[in-house]
Amino acid sequence: MGESRTTDYLAGIEIGGESAFEGQFTGSGNLYINRPNLFGGDKKEGGVVGTLRVRQGAADQMPDPYMQAAVPGPWPAARGLCTTVFDGQVGAMNPYLKLWAKRWGGFTAGWTTPVWEPGLCKIGRGKNAMHILYQAFTDLQSGLGLSTTVIDEAAWLKAAQTLRDEEFGLCLPYRRATPMGEFIQIVCDHVGGMWSPDPRTGKITFRLFRPDYVAADLPLLDESNITMMESFEQPGLDGSTNEVTVIGVDCVTGKDISATYQNLANVQAQGRVVSDKRNFAGLWNRDLVGRVAGRETAIASSLLARIKCRVSASLWGIKRGDVYALSWRRKGWQRVPVRVMEVDEGTRTDTQITITLMQDFSGMMAAAYVSPVGSVWNPPDDAPRPVPAQLVAEATWRDLAGSLRAADLSAIAPESAFVLGAAAEPTNGGYGFDLWTRPEGVGEFEEAGSAEFTPNAVLGAAIAASATAVTLVGGQRLDEVEVGCEAIVGGEHCRVVAINADAGTAVLARGCVDTVPAPHAASTRIWFVDGSTAADPTEYLVGETVEAKLLARTRRGTISIDDATTNAVELRGRQALPYPPGRVRVAGQQLPGAIAGSFDVTWTHRDRLLQADQLVDTEAGSIGPNVTTRYGLRVRTEAGALLVQRTDISGDAATVTLAHSGPVVLELWAISDTGESWQRHNFALAYTPDPGVEESTITAPGWTPVQVIIDGNDGP
Repeated sequence: MGESRTTDYLAGIEIGGESAFEGQFTGSGNLYINRPNLFGGDKKEGGVVGTLRVRQGAADQMPDPYMQAAVPGPWPAARGLCTTVFDGQVGAMNPYLKLWAKRWGGFTAGWTTPVWEPGLCKIGRGKNAMHILYQAFTDLQSGLGLSTTVIDEAAWLKAAQTLRDEEFGLCLPYRRATPMGEFIQIVCDHVGGMWSPDPRTGKITFRLFRPDYVAADLPLLDESNITMMESFEQPGLDGSTNEVTVIGVDCVTGKDISATYQNLANVQAQGRVVSDKRNFAGLWNRDLVGRVAGRETAIASSLLARIKCRVSASLWGIKRGDVYALSWRRKGWQRVPVRVMEVDEGTRTDTQITITLMQDFSGMMAAAYVSPVGSVWNPPDDAPRPVPAQLVAEATWRDLAGSLRAADLSAIAPESAFVLGAAAEPTNGGYGFDLWTRPEGVGEFEEAGSAEFTPNAVLGAAIAASATAVTLVGGQRLDEVEVGCEAIVGGEHCRVVAINADAGTAVLARGCVDTVPAPHAASTRIWFVDGSTAADPTEYLVGETVEAKLLARTRRGTISIDDATTNAVELRGRQALPYPPGRVRVAGQQLPGAIAGSFDVTWTHRDRLLQADQLVDTEAGSIGPNVTTRYGLRVRTEAGALLVQRTDISGDAATVTLAHSGPVVLELWAISDTGESWQRHNFALAYTPDPGVEESTITAPGWTPVQVIIDGNDGP
């Protein structure tokens, strides 16, 4: 691909409207592009992967070997030119190639003359306008080819330094279709300046339209040296422009950026807005666009006088861009600054010089009555980003019961385990997220599932284990949450009883599925997971550890899998474990504080098979139990020493007597042939024993396995 003359560096590549590279690739060499998801990845139009060979046209550069091999025959070496060759994947699922657009930085490379003042050349992303003009006048290939000795070094250096101080750089490429004289004028219009031949020195001088003078010190034009006033035009107020929109081009995105300014005094005087639009393609950022819009509005709306007159030959040497003070009694003018716009010296026999003057406004001067209006539209940011919050966990029996057919559900072995994930939506949105998994440290991550972003929020205040009302802060997609759906907060599963997305409040039924009620701190994230989790269909085994990554999807694909956070989940066969008991009461209290003497512990049964995909909360009545279910009850001291324990309790009650005084911790859980419940109830108590108790005991009926007798005798 032919690009341009030699440049300093490659600054960016855009393919099909998507950014494939941003940076500074300097000189010649190979640039590896690895953007497989640039156009949506495998699910859409693939991406770009391969090597771009950048060739900056060195004096010893040879023809590209790849092109020679692909198309036999003589190939030019392209010395002095910037060319590129790409070898690799350019897309998928689309027979048409996408348009490539490259952004180059050209500052000191490719000059056909010695580089003039290289330290002032680069201003931000832009180039100093004086260096652009220097090349336009002196370049031997595309410029006017003048000798560098015709440049008025002092005047040009002063202007270059001023533009550097103003941070006024331009991104303005030259195209051969534009006549060089027209291009030079475009550059001058951008920065507010004028070049002129100096008749005294024969050099090309330059002056910016800036307030770089003292009006009292300006040379005078008046009746003593003006021989004839040919015209004196003072624009009228009616119909004068009082609003200007300046349009530039963002050098990174290539999109238009604009700013609109008004002369408020002019608008008020006319009682209407008279608008004008002006294009300045070299203005590459919003600051420059705004500054030039203010300048253009001030000049267009200030009703500046334009004068044409003849002056005596004593003013020979006057040139364009010079500033004089004009006094003219008939107009009531006293030392008004005017700038010379045109000079006509006539013929050799003429004794008068014709000049055109413009009342000077000093182009970049700020004016209090000129102000910006409107707003600027910013294109949406749809670059892939990491998910801001995520949940990766082992699937529960409810997850399986709600997604599998009965036959498939019954075929799942107790030692099987599954993984699922939930993800918050990035601030710039997206289409959902993908779940990628692998066994810990084994092979590459593979895509396992996908889902829409999960509604979520964080708790606005801490909640106790018995609380049901919660406040929600920073909610996402809460309008999608329905009453009856499942919520997960701090590992506890709940049922949504009520929710007000606008007010940020909800009511929860606590301790559902295989979890028990627990206190949760403020800012704990709560996930509303029904219908918005990505599940991995792979059937893992108990004891394995699975690594998972969640990648947000946008129009431009996802972030690299290497940049995503890794979540490790150790599998315990959660789906096969019994559910903990519900509605636990200790001495008749839901949350006891202090107990004296023997006390009863009661509960209700739970059965995961009967509950299936239903969200039964901890306060509901008994369901089941399964014939293999029994309960464990244990009491420890605050330091952890065991006081008493039973793991064979049948029924729904037990009586506890302790031979210990002081703080104790009581635990209650369910047991089945597949293991112990995922979570346990825990109660911290201050206990005072009855007098004379010497042994800690738990009194409750014992559980015995169901015995199945198979009698093969057919006789009586």
